[in-house]
Parts: sequence; structure tokens; C-alpha cells
Amino acid sequence: MSYLMDVQDEGTQSILPATTDDVLFSVLSPADLLRYSRTCRSTHAAVSAYIRRTFTIHDLLSRFFTPLEINTFRYYQSRTGMFISGSTALQFFNRETYPDSDLDIYVEHRYSRTIAFWLLSIGYSFVPRPRFQDEDLEEALRQNMAYDNVNFTVPAQASAFFESTSMGYFGRGVANVYNFTKSDPSRKIQLITAFHSPLEVILNFHSTCVMNVITHDTAYSLYPIATFEQKRALVISTEGSKQDTARTKYSERGWDMVERLTYDEVNDPRSAFAPGSRYVGDSKCWKIPISPSLDLRESFVEINSWNLRYRSNLKAVTSFKILLIDNLRYSYLVVNKSLQDYLTPALVGPEEDEQRLDRDIMQLLKWKRELS
Repeated sequence: MSYLMDVQDEGTQSILPATTDDVLFSVLSPADLLRYSRTCRSTHAAVSAYIRRTFTIHDLLSRFFTPLEINTFRYYQSRTGMFISGSTALQFFNRETYPDSDLDIYVEHRYSRTIAFWLLSIGYSFVPRPRFQDEDLEEALRQNMAYDNVNFTVPAQASAFFESTSMGYFGRGVANVYNFTKSDPSRKIQLITAFHSPLEVILNFHSTCVMNVITHDTAYSLYPIATFEQKRALVISTEGSKQDTARTKYSERGWDMVERLTYDEVNDPRSAFAPGSRYVGDSKCWKIPISPSLDLRESFVEINSWNLRYRSNLKAVTSFKILLIDNLRYSYLVVNKSLQDYLTPALVGPEEDEQRLDRDIMQLLKWKRELS
């Protein structure tokens, strides 16, 4: 799937005018676009041009930010590891618009203050959750929603790798949710903060159709064939107060909610929901480079990996360990003990310069993925 968004304009003239291309291509699925682009050089160029016109971050975010603010937003993404997910990311891939949808952004809680006060600086207002959050943003940022409204500090871990545990009113991994609004026209941004990697929150969403993220430089759909070709969403066994409501919403938007697979599909390696190890950006993902390209820090989101497995009742769960040490700028998800053992020697040693160890981990994983 990633090839589709890597096609380049080779200077060949399009077969049809751009406006005609848009009408035709808008009804094609991603796989159909890919197949059409491979028929000849002219169609390859036409699809490439359509992709550049259609999958634009400025169009996606223009309801929430000015053009300058969009670039600034991407800067803060690169600085904090923040990404877009939820219905906004789904709209980006699906080439649809859900009227009045919120912008959901996810970040590790330790970097939330930077994002929250930037939103205030561009005219958004913090709207505290009644009975749960202090009206003062600074104080609210010191709180999280684990165990109702009691301040909670995740205890120091004995190991760099530790289990993901269920905590928080909003679901696994969620520290808090902060609402920001702006009027004329009415807009709402939800800043969802995570105790550790925000990917932990995404992989514990209610179903796979919303497992899509947009970083400052790349958009990723983790289950694109099921989501956009088959219109199926695998229900994930997870916790949270609004899981059933969310599943109903996406069922009404056209997705078939799959509670459990058949034995045949679980054992089919070609299945869109085949069990096994995955990582962000692997060959099963749909990747779209974000344009225009900005001169920003590299993203480390592709370090994250997970396992999709099935219980005896054939219901799906995701599993991973969390990697968190002081020398890393971000925390990450690691799929299994074999990968832990491979990475552990790199984690032992003196404190590194900021992001240097993250780069080392990224390089080690690239070698392992290419050569294993």
C-alpha cells in the first residue's frame, strides 16, 4: 500500500484534465488507484498529480488553523512527538468530511504544556471538564484522569521495558483529555495526553478503522485494506467508558464491526487481520508523505511495534511492552522479548545527547527489519 503514495510526477502529460481526473479518481479505492497508476506512464503521472492535490494537510487543518499556524503546528509535532488521530485522520485517508468533527491530537503527557499554551496563544479557550478539571489550565495540566480525579504518578519502573496496564477513565494509557474551543466559526480541539507512548492509546481504540495517525511528515493507516477496501473494522478487546458508543458511530458510517474472526481467517496469512508482529510503517501500512516538506526533526514513530493476537474465543487483542528510560526523548512500544533483548545493549551506558539514542534505536531497528 505504501507504494501508492510514493509515485512521482515524471513530467508526462495527463490523459484527462485535472478536474476530470478528480471526479473519476475520487470514487476509486486506494487499491484501484494503485492498479490504475501502474497501467502506463501517463496514468502514473495522473494519479501522482491527483494525490498531491487531494491529500493535503492544509486542506485538512484549514478549519482549525491559519496557513502559518499549520506550519507552526507541524513544528510542535516534530518537537513533542504529537500526532493527529481519530476521525480527522480517518477523513484524511478516506477523502471524506465529517461535518463538525473535532480535531483529536495525542501527545505524551510530559509534553502537553507546550501544546496547550500554544493553543491558548492562537486564540483557543480552555474548557475544563465540569467536576473533573480545575478551571486554571496550569493546574489542570498537573492532573490526570486515573482513578477519578486523584493526582496519580506512574511509579518508577524496575526495568526499561514494562507491561502496559489498564488505567484511566478514558481507556488504557490515557492520562487526561483537554478541550479547547474557538468561535466564529465554532471549532473544538481535543488534546489527549498519554502516560507513555500515545501509540498505546491508539492500539487500544475500540476498533481498527480509527487506527490511523498523522505525524509532522507522514500519515499512516495501520489496517488500510480492511478499513478502506473491505470497510471492515476489527473490534479490539479494550476498556474505556465510551467504547460501545464509538463502535456504533462508525458502524453507522458504513463499517462492518467484526466482533471475532473465523478460524479460517485467523489462520490465513493473507487476511487483513492476520495475527503476528507489526510495526508502524511496515508493508501492511498505507503511508502518505505530508507535503509541503518542512525542514524539521525526523520522526521516530516507526520505532513502535506491536502484536495482534487472538484469545481462545477468537476476539482480538493487541500486546506490547513499553520502553521508557531517561536517555530517550520519547517512550515507545516494543513487540516482544526478542526485540527487547536486541535493543537492551544500546540502552546501557552514559547519558546521550538529546534524541541521539532515539536515532540509534531507529537505525538498529531498520537493520533488523531489512536483514531478518
